[in-house]
Amino acid sequence: METIEALCSARVLNVLLNKVHQHLGQDFSGGRTSDLLRRLKLLALERGEGDLQLWLETLAFAEWDDALVQSLTPVFSVGETYFRRDSEALDWVARQHLAPLIARRREDGRRRLRIWSAACCTGEEAYSLLFILDDLLGAERASWTVELLASDLNASFLQRAEHGSYGQNAFRRNEDDFRRCYFQAEGRQWRVRPQWRGRIRFFQHNLVQGQLPDAAKGLAEADLILCRNVLMYFSPEQASGALRRLLASLAADGLLLLSAVEAGIATQAGLNGFWAGSNYALVPGSRRPALRTAVAPPPVAPVEPATRRTPPPAPRLVEKKAAAPSPAPPPVASASDSNWQQARDALAHGRYPQAQQALLDYLACAGLGQAQKRDACLLMARSWANQQRADEAETWLQRALALDPASAAAYWLTAMLAQQTGAEQAALVALQKALYLEPDFILAHFYQARLLRLRGQLAASDKALRNCMQLLGRRAPDDLVSEGDGLSCAQLLRLCEQLKEGRR
Repeated sequence: METIEALCSARVLNVLLNKVHQHLGQDFSGGRTSDLLRRLKLLALERGEGDLQLWLETLAFAEWDDALVQSLTPVFSVGETYFRRDSEALDWVARQHLAPLIARRREDGRRRLRIWSAACCTGEEAYSLLFILDDLLGAERASWTVELLASDLNASFLQRAEHGSYGQNAFRRNEDDFRRCYFQAEGRQWRVRPQWRGRIRFFQHNLVQGQLPDAAKGLAEADLILCRNVLMYFSPEQASGALRRLLASLAADGLLLLSAVEAGIATQAGLNGFWAGSNYALVPGSRRPALRTAVAPPPVAPVEPATRRTPPPAPRLVEKKAAAPSPAPPPVASASDSNWQQARDALAHGRYPQAQQALLDYLACAGLGQAQKRDACLLMARSWANQQRADEAETWLQRALALDPASAAAYWLTAMLAQQTGAEQAALVALQKALYLEPDFILAHFYQARLLRLRGQLAASDKALRNCMQLLGRRAPDDLVSEGDGLSCAQLLRLCEQLKEGRR
């Protein structure tokens, strides 16, 4: 990648940083500057811009009206979602919030509901809410006035949502009954059945700049707002402002649902919520006491395994053993220290529910940096993967990658998860990404060699095996292999020799 200096001047870069923050809410200052330029380079490539430097300068000093912001949205939007994502949280919403709310409204004679899926992406969340509401209301649905709103900044996402057509990737939980009930096959796609089409109002809304509450658009007195996995991309200032506006748009007994990763954002904004399944909920008037004095955070140390062993074909996903230490994260509230330690200890001893609760509490601490949130998401993914819960593990891996798209550890875990589920090609793709980001990732070379050998790609397997053995040759025999669960370099070298000789 070209250096920042080669792409544009400091002045142009600062203008771009400020405008992206102002109009899209995202903060690319500091170490994230190269990520901003990478995204803009991809957009320039798609548009066929020949002179990148001139295009960046023109973009920086142009008027960023709605049309320009919309043209930039695709490179700043993450379209990674699927049906029944965070199903535990949706089930909690149905049982603990919507069902009691419907009972109260029925008793009061006010048969009205208003629900808003903010940052709805391609509509999977909004349709899931519609299905839940129909199930809860049952035969009396016709006597209720239900407003289901769904907004996003990305117009192309909204068009796809309006059409209601989805590929296999939108159904990752293998819920065949769910798909047969609510969708009909159209070629290789599955489309929402006619009785559920046209019942959701999809529209554009900018959570950074859009006015709230806005009764004219129906964005006021909402009984439920879901705004998940979007504020995590905003700067603390923009996220805090968006939270205040969203809370102001709730009815008195309404509820705002965030993702677990965004719990710390709410805390940092001075709000005190509660856990709703695997998500974090806020209600009108949420406030919390002032923060305690911040202290240094806990070191992100590896989990100590109970014993040293060679990894089986589908290894447990445990924390790195010999990786270089991560850069020191920024100071956070003292509560994070014990939460992080509890999570590590519980995970090391296989106490997964305790580890997950400690990680959720950790994520709720104010002031966590992107790297700390990423590491917590990776630990959460490991805990679910070790319980053979692939869907939940994948959700947390996607959150980790959203926080840090250049995380080799996240791609390694993705590869191991794919291998566990028999998706060899997906595992190879993820391993390749991990090696692109971290060429000296010894165990990734070994598993690449092993998978290629199993697929009959012997030449490519031999090359990967040579890379692995060369890297091992630079290490002491007793050194532990990163991600090896206690595996030493000498032990891995013997495994390489066995693979080379054709023994698996």
